[in-house]
Order: sequence, then C-alpha cells, then structure tokens
Amino acid sequence: MARAGAGVAAAILRNWPQFLELESSAEPPCAVILCGPGNNGGDGYVVGQHLSARGWRVEVLRELNHSHEGAAAHALANLPAAVEQHGFAMAATGHRPDIIVDALFGIGCTRPLGTEYLALFGAVAARPPRPATARWRHIPKVVAVDCPSGFDLDRGVFLAPEPPRSLDQEALTEWSTDESRRHIATDLCVTFHLPKPGHVLSALAGQRLEIVDIGLPGGAGKDAAALADLPKQPHALRLVDLVRGNRPKAFQRWFQSVTHLDKAAHKYQRGHAIVLSGGLGQGGAARMAARAALRIGAGAVTIAAPQSAVPETAAQINALMLRPLPDSYTLRGWMEDDRLRALCLGPGLGHKRAQEMVPAALWGKRATVLDADALSCFGEDPQVLFNHLHEDCILTPHEGEFRTLFPDLAAELHQSDRLTLTRRAAERAGAVVLLKGPVTVIARPDGCASVHPALRERAAPWLATAGAGDVLAGMITGLLATQDPHHRDILGAAELAVWMHVEAARQFGPGLLAEDLPDELPALMRALFA
Repeated sequence: MARAGAGVAAAILRNWPQFLELESSAEPPCAVILCGPGNNGGDGYVVGQHLSARGWRVEVLRELNHSHEGAAAHALANLPAAVEQHGFAMAATGHRPDIIVDALFGIGCTRPLGTEYLALFGAVAARPPRPATARWRHIPKVVAVDCPSGFDLDRGVFLAPEPPRSLDQEALTEWSTDESRRHIATDLCVTFHLPKPGHVLSALAGQRLEIVDIGLPGGAGKDAAALADLPKQPHALRLVDLVRGNRPKAFQRWFQSVTHLDKAAHKYQRGHAIVLSGGLGQGGAARMAARAALRIGAGAVTIAAPQSAVPETAAQINALMLRPLPDSYTLRGWMEDDRLRALCLGPGLGHKRAQEMVPAALWGKRATVLDADALSCFGEDPQVLFNHLHEDCILTPHEGEFRTLFPDLAAELHQSDRLTLTRRAAERAGAVVLLKGPVTVIARPDGCASVHPALRERAAPWLATAGAGDVLAGMITGLLATQDPHHRDILGAAELAVWMHVEAARQFGPGLLAEDLPDELPALMRALFA
C-alpha cells in the first residue's frame, strides 16, 4: 500500500509537472481525495501523505463513522495533521481543487457505484474556484486509483446503476442516456503490478493508464520476449501491447518464436501462400493482402484470380505471382503441392465465389485466414461455415461480420465484454476468432486469448480506413506461411500481425491509406531487428 500510494502521487506529478512550480507558492496545488471503506481508500490516504509532504493542500473525504482495519487503518492514522478530514456531506463545501483522487472502490468491484457516491464528484467539481488561482486550474483533473469506481476490471465496462422506479418513460430515457449518472470521466488511471483485463478492453478506464511496480514478481517489466516465452495454455489471457526494455531484442525473440525461417532456405521453404481474388474490378483488396503477406516474410505469394480478372491483376503486380483459378475443383488440385502452406480468402472475393471456394480451401487443411466476404457470405446459415472449419483456421471479423456470424453473441457486445464473447465465438466455431477494433481480441477454442488495445498512447485512428483489415489478413497469412506445417501457431501469428499492423500505422501517421501499410513493414522490421 505504501508503494502504491507513493506511485499514484508520483504519477500525478509526472503527468502534470506544472504543479511542481506551485508547490512552494502562496497558492499551492490542492487535492481532494475521496476514500472508500477498503484498501482502495487506504491507498488514497497514502497519496494524501505524499502530496501533503510536498506542500500541497490536501483534503480527505471519507465515511467518518467507518473503522478501517489493517494497512488501511495504519495509513489513516499516519495522515499528517495538515490534511483536512471531512465526511462526504462536506463534498460541496470549500473551493474547487486541482486534482480529485478517486480512491473509493477499486479492483473486485461487483456492484454499480451508488448515486450517492457519483454525486460526490459533481459536488466537488462544482465548488467555486479559489479567487487567486489561474484560469487553467479551474477544471479539476480526475485520477483513479486502480480503476474508476464502479468499473468492472474483469469485463471492461461500467456497472450501470438501476434507475429510480419513480421515473416516467421520458425521464427514464434521459436518465439512461446521461453518462454522468453511471461514471465520471477519468483523466489518469494508476494501477499496480500489471494491467487488468478491463484496463486494456476499454479506454473508459482512463484517458491515460500508468502501471506502478509495487514489488511483486513478474510485474511492470513485461516485454515481448516474455510474451514469447509465456505458454499458450487453455484459458490463459495474454496482453500484446507491452514491449519494454531492450525493444529490438524483445521483438526479435518474439518474431522468431512465431516464424520458422531458415537462413539458408529458398523461397518455397520460406513458405508459399495463396490469396484468392475476386472478379474484374474487385481485385484491389486481394492485391493489398498478397503484398502484405510477401512483405512480412512469405517466400512466395500467388494471387488466384478468375480468368476475366487476370489481365487487370497482371498489369498491377511484379513480385507477386498470378494464376487463373476458374473453379473449386482446380483449387482442390492445387492442394497436392506440399509447398502451399497458407491461404487467404475473403478480401474482395465476392459472395458467390466465396461460397464456392471456401469449402474447397478448407478441405485442404492448410493454415487458412477467412476474412470479409468469406465470412459474410455465410450469414444466412453460419453453421454451414462452422461445419467446414478445422483447427488451423482463423476468422477475422470486424463487428459487423461478427454480428452476421454470431448474432446472439453480438446482441451482448456492448453489454458484455469483448473478451468473453470472442472466446465463446471461437469455441462455437472450433477455430481461432480475431475480433477487430480499437481493442482487438483473439481467442482459441480452448479459451486461450490475447488482447491488443490500440488505445491511449498506442492509438492509431488512421487505421480506420478502407482496406486496413484486408492488409491485416494478408499479414497473418504471410506469417502462417513461414511456419512449420506440423507445428502451426495460429494465435501467435495473429498476435504478432496485429501488433505490427498498429506499429506500421503509427510509423506512417496521419494520411495513411491501407495500401501504404505493406510498404511500412520493411522499415519497421529494420528498426526492430537493428
């Protein structure tokens, strides 16, 4: 608790260094700390100790008739005399602070935050400003200890309180759409040891997230190398956004754990992948996917196009190979070639062609990425698709395609957490499912799952562009092509591809087009293999 509270105080000063200049001034910074009845409140008392010691004016609001036990009682007893202590009834009394620390309820919260607690934030924030303070100090920053109160750290959602029974329908609608009745926006969340699922499943846990090492083994120093060494056991949860320490070495170990590239290998030993293309005028998505597969490591990539689209495709490719694919019988015949390791179906394929080609591709039992049209074409009866799937498949739906394949699960998508729903989808399909979005979740049928959040400092909003998902499908295909066909790691390839997808987008920056992504990969890998 001592380390946790000290870490929160230090995080406040790191994020708002302007307060350092004011600590010894005539108007020092002011913090109001809302302390709950448990250990989260104890952390808050320690924060108060440290800020007070630096010259801050600190006010603690707590339940005065509640008796703490253990470490929290010790922290309360050690509050300096300069720290003002009041009951919650005094929330509206006094001047507006610079910082509000939410130390009411943290990890393990299973009930919605009561309206009486929610009202505390509004009452403190609505206090009149101190006359002598500068204008920029009039809006308090909200800092959450572990998580915002009322936040479910297992699911990444706020537990919405039940509305009062006395409301009529109009008032109920207004009540239900008022976010302030459910939670207060948090500027900074400080958690301890490692992030919890909710931190990475939703940005609602705080605009910024800091992880404080409190001395537990295997904590905040986790990196990509550690991820590579972590067994992919059933029901395990893996986080794919922490790449710390010696980043190039960590990345190399991670990359080598996913791929199986022999330095003396020729192109077909590095792996041959096939990307199926749609008809005339529909081949752009497949070409982007194929280029991504080649860029990320496949030794050879062939675009399989209908005869009508062959001239158009041939005019726009160089390193990529091209073969006409007239029907599913021809595709089955290609499966006799042992050099063919991975297939990608869906980008720009068209529903009719996808319905014909997907069963033939899955018959070959190669590593297979199904995206876009290869998923949505089975919307009328998803079980038809599921009956053909095997353990070396991965489905890569965005939310719309997820709704098509798993309509009952999708109905819960915004009430339940993406992690649980993706796991249930993978179990039902009998294949790996990758649910795309700002928080991408990847799950195997055995419950082993990975979460990759492109949130906060890892946000890449320019990835929301047409074709970005097609490129991701190609990247996964290319990584799968490099793997030993007897020791495939579908989950590992998806994890690495998703991480590199975001890194490439962040490296390029605003103005990104999907077709730019494959050509960002060489520079990215050069930097990471330096």
